[in-house]
Amino acid sequence: MIEQSENAKMIYRTVGFSLIALCIVLSFVYRPYAYSHHLNDFHLADSYTSFFGVPLGVCFTQAYRSEKWSIPKNILYVALLLIGWELVDGFLAQTIDWVDVSACIISGCLMYVLYLVFGFKRVEDYKDE
Repeated sequence: MIEQSENAKMIYRTVGFSLIALCIVLSFVYRPYAYSHHLNDFHLADSYTSFFGVPLGVCFTQAYRSEKWSIPKNILYVALLLIGWELVDGFLAQTIDWVDVSACIISGCLMYVLYLVFGFKRVEDYKDE
């Protein structure tokens, strides 16, 4: 019988790898389609990696390093890391992509709302019975 904490790790890993697969599909299918058809998609084709980066980072840190941080702290750290990455990249490229920065902030806020609504727990908080 699989322990509940191992089951939770498997769920977090599955969601994380599903988000990676979604980003790959969007990169090879949606982005070229949006660019070739000149869609006004509110910069979705440009910023979906930043938007999905927060839940992806939270899922993988919970699956592999969950003993250290609570979910809200994890959401905050991943969002700050991605925002910092965008700022450093912006200083190196001499243009800060504010759409990606705002996508990270929006994604972090939505992840926190999902946490409050659904009550996600750390892997260690699932009691093995």
